[in-house]
Amino acid sequence: MSYISSKYSKKCQDIYAEMGGIAQEAFTQIRTIVSFGREEDEYKRYANKLEPSRKYSVIKAHSFGITVGMMMGLLYCSYFIAFSHGARLIFNNEMNAGDVLNVFFNVTMGTSGLTSIGDSINTISKATGAARKLFAIIERKSKDITKGKFRPDKNLKGIIEFKEVHFTYPSRPNVEVLKGVSFTCQPGQTIALVGSSGSGKSTIVQLLEQFYTSYLGTILIDGKDIKEYDIHWLRTQIGLVSQEPTLFASTIGENIAMAYPNSTQKQIEKAAKLANAHDFISRLPNGYETSTGERGLHLSGGQKQRICLARAIISDPKILLLDEATSALDNQSEKIVQKALDSASCGRTTIIVAHRLTTIKNADCILVMNKGVITEYGTHEELMEKKSFYYNLVKNQEIKIMNELKDLQGNDKGQIDHDGNNEDITDFFKDKNTTNTTSENVNENKNEDENDMVVHITKTLSHVSTISNLNLSPSTKKITNDNKKNKIQKLSNVSMNWKRFLGYNKSIWFPNVMGLVGSFLIGLSQSFYAFIFGNATDMFTKQNDDLLQEGKRWGLMFIIFGLVMLISFYLQVGGFSSAGEFLSLNFRKEMYNSLIHQEVGYFDTIDIGDGSEQATGGIDNIEEKEVNTGTLTAKLASEASLIQELNISAGYLIEIVIGITCCIGTALYCSWKLTLCLLLLSPLIGIAMYIEVKALQEKDEQLRSIYENSSSIACDAISNIKTVYAFNLESRFCTIYDEYLYQPMKKMEKKFYLSSLGPALNNAVDYIINAIGFYIGGIFILHEWATFENEMMVLMAIILAGSTAGKASLIAPNYTKAVNAFNHVMEIIDRQPKIDSRDSSGITKKTEELKCDLAFKELRFRYPSRPNIVVLQMGNDSIEIPEGKVCAIVGGSGSGKSTIIGLLPRWYDAHHGSILVDGEENKNYNIKYLREQIGFVSQEPNLFNISIIDNIKYGKKDATDEEVYEAAKKANIHNFILSLPEGYNTVIGGISTTQLSGGQKQRIAIARAIIRNPKILLLDEATSALDAESEVKVQKALDEASIGRSTIVVAHRLSTIKNADLIVVMKNGRIIEKGTHEQLMNLKKEYYQMVLVGDNGLH
Repeated sequence: MSYISSKYSKKCQDIYAEMGGIAQEAFTQIRTIVSFGREEDEYKRYANKLEPSRKYSVIKAHSFGITVGMMMGLLYCSYFIAFSHGARLIFNNEMNAGDVLNVFFNVTMGTSGLTSIGDSINTISKATGAARKLFAIIERKSKDITKGKFRPDKNLKGIIEFKEVHFTYPSRPNVEVLKGVSFTCQPGQTIALVGSSGSGKSTIVQLLEQFYTSYLGTILIDGKDIKEYDIHWLRTQIGLVSQEPTLFASTIGENIAMAYPNSTQKQIEKAAKLANAHDFISRLPNGYETSTGERGLHLSGGQKQRICLARAIISDPKILLLDEATSALDNQSEKIVQKALDSASCGRTTIIVAHRLTTIKNADCILVMNKGVITEYGTHEELMEKKSFYYNLVKNQEIKIMNELKDLQGNDKGQIDHDGNNEDITDFFKDKNTTNTTSENVNENKNEDENDMVVHITKTLSHVSTISNLNLSPSTKKITNDNKKNKIQKLSNVSMNWKRFLGYNKSIWFPNVMGLVGSFLIGLSQSFYAFIFGNATDMFTKQNDDLLQEGKRWGLMFIIFGLVMLISFYLQVGGFSSAGEFLSLNFRKEMYNSLIHQEVGYFDTIDIGDGSEQATGGIDNIEEKEVNTGTLTAKLASEASLIQELNISAGYLIEIVIGITCCIGTALYCSWKLTLCLLLLSPLIGIAMYIEVKALQEKDEQLRSIYENSSSIACDAISNIKTVYAFNLESRFCTIYDEYLYQPMKKMEKKFYLSSLGPALNNAVDYIINAIGFYIGGIFILHEWATFENEMMVLMAIILAGSTAGKASLIAPNYTKAVNAFNHVMEIIDRQPKIDSRDSSGITKKTEELKCDLAFKELRFRYPSRPNIVVLQMGNDSIEIPEGKVCAIVGGSGSGKSTIIGLLPRWYDAHHGSILVDGEENKNYNIKYLREQIGFVSQEPNLFNISIIDNIKYGKKDATDEEVYEAAKKANIHNFILSLPEGYNTVIGGISTTQLSGGQKQRIAIARAIIRNPKILLLDEATSALDAESEVKVQKALDEASIGRSTIVVAHRLSTIKNADLIVVMKNGRIIEKGTHEQLMNLKKEYYQMVLVGDNGLH
């Protein structure tokens, strides 16, 4: 039975682990879920995946009940031997009555712990189920960690060679991504990789970082196979900036310093200045101490990208890998940062992956890739002369820019003034002054000392006091702030709402009735046991045949009693365990249902430790400031499981009450004087229980906080695992994770000692009562105040009453945890979202009645996570977008462009001002209806760990396969999907596991928006991740999709929005200009300057 229980515990653990992944994915991508109105579908996905655990839980619970029942039944049946066989031994003069009783009491005392073994068996069963997977993870040896130990004595030169490299991703073993790639990059050279999305460009970068090592062929650095290098040392020589910027839940300063842990504040600021990030950081209230939020949610895409650039630059690496490093930047920032990158590339080997060909014209060699093969290579001039694949890529981009220039020259002739800048945009690709080479060494790397540091990281990620002081340990900080202490105290003192708890148990009445019957029988049986025991021991006063007859008689009574105990314990344990499992399952569903329907602001209100606790800014309570996806996932996994202990504890409480009442009643009946004497010792049990419960209350709440915080650290690291590898942060995160667990634990040692004092006192009290009971009983028998039979009944009844009461101390820890967990769960379930997608009230219209005239008036907004920073402040200004018109919003990173897009579908509600749709505030519309009218494509494409076809259908639940194919064709992704072995049924993986390129993911996201056929289209840098060829096709599809729809476009590439009906220029959350392209060019202000430094064209 234990095997069965353990087996099904493992099955349940596997399902719960999968559920944790689904929940983490959903919480992380809540904006996508909300935008497409798929909260209910996500809940159903979670609930359906969870359903198989119901069957496994029932089997586990009943096998557990049978195990405990058999154990207890056999224990009491074994007493038959003591009395029937003991009587025969006395009859044969082999033993005397005293020896038999001595043996019996020793065995009884030794096995008394079995009566409370149920909890232990249940815990062990769960632990063994979890341990299998846990040990498998601990013992797993990574297939891709190389054994290399080589560290060169001299500085790394930076010669990179690929020789016939073939590679397939583990998740797609039948799709060869690289097909015999060979090239050489000499020290100081800059190699550019160009080609369509999915051609293998980013794969080359990932192989150099040794994210994967299962490839055919050879990759050499300075003539040595990269597998022979010490992998950690080699990564210190490489600076990486990836297409999708990855930041950790820490401060801006610490994020930059991660690549160079011993950096000073001066070095951090210097790197930020080079990346054009220093100015916007300095404007923040806390500067470099500002928290970035989980995955950088507190910052715009461009701001995140610039911080990542600073992180790569600060370490001054020998090799620089830039994978679309400037794709998220606005034009002005891109030009400045591109200059910084060009400067940073001097003297070091650089590999650039680029879609914007303007950024790589000065590369020493350009490798053109197509379907995993290098189709051509050479300098820009050489490739243009060939008039082949690269030539066509350039021309595709050039046509777009030339069309804009023609319009500019026609409408704004003579008005373009470069303000003393003699650079002619029509000569952008003139011959370079410097000499380019295709395969020769251009510059030698400058000599630099090797920086191979082992840093003891002792700083927490969520609360950082200074950047320059990196040895501040969490052990020197308080485990919790005053607010947390108050919260803990509050939760510890909350009484159990039994009425509500029992209400949840109505639907599972049968297993609860089973448990109640079992508990009642076990409690009642204690007094019967005392009665049987008293009479059984009295038989030792008999002689001859009477002794044998009495021995058999009472021995059989113990067998009957054992069978009753077998049934009773099965009913109690099996019944309440089943009820608890059902309840846990239901609470998981209800918690997830509540969480998935919370407003977007709930998921990014992380406590940033900036002293803003007093300025709530619309935040209801402190707990909301501590929300992140890691802690939410941990709560979902742990809290619901703990609640099932309430059913088991309730059964024990019934057993305890009935058992104590019946035992004391029996004792009083047999000898009230002796009973009263023994009851004088009962306060000792109460004192012991009080000490234990009191110590447990605060300890459990603090432990919960510790586990949740450590879970958030683990989630942060795992979801950004490639960045962790690239910057050698494995040890850092392991250290922080350990400190989040062990440093607070050390402070709690006193509480552990106090909480263990209760069980120790309870055990001691049992033996004290035994000793005093026998002594007083002997006096009563001596004075004939009680018979031996009555004395034994009273003594056994009081001992059983004491041990039953002592059982309360054993269930107290689990009961306390369960009560606190129940209160936590109720807080989550009861929380009413500030923006509720389930609200059925509000305006709805027929499709033909909705025109979608949009207006944004006098808006002022602060993010809940940054209540002291005004992100949007339009004053008396407004944006009005007539039906079917296109409005483009441009401006620097962090100017408030994406914020406006987030306010229309009510991710957040503005603190002041109004957003009108056909003259009605968006708040007055039915929220589900409003969101159904909106199609959305974000700058960072968020896809789910489901098939490609389901990802596209995410935009339209009832879409046909034909509609999916058509949307994929418009997004220029159809052919790529068909090339996959499983086509549209390919499961693409989650955020950190997908093997698709950025451009491929973006095109799937665009197909998801197109299939929706919305009345309003929101495009937030929708084509930023696409190659030139795909961008032309997809931009055309988006332009066509915009016809007849009210469209808002956020763009850094000004060439994509010149035909917009209205262009709004934003700066620092304010509207500084608005009008058509021609009108703004005539003003010769901000927009005019942006055009000059922006898309200059390919000529």
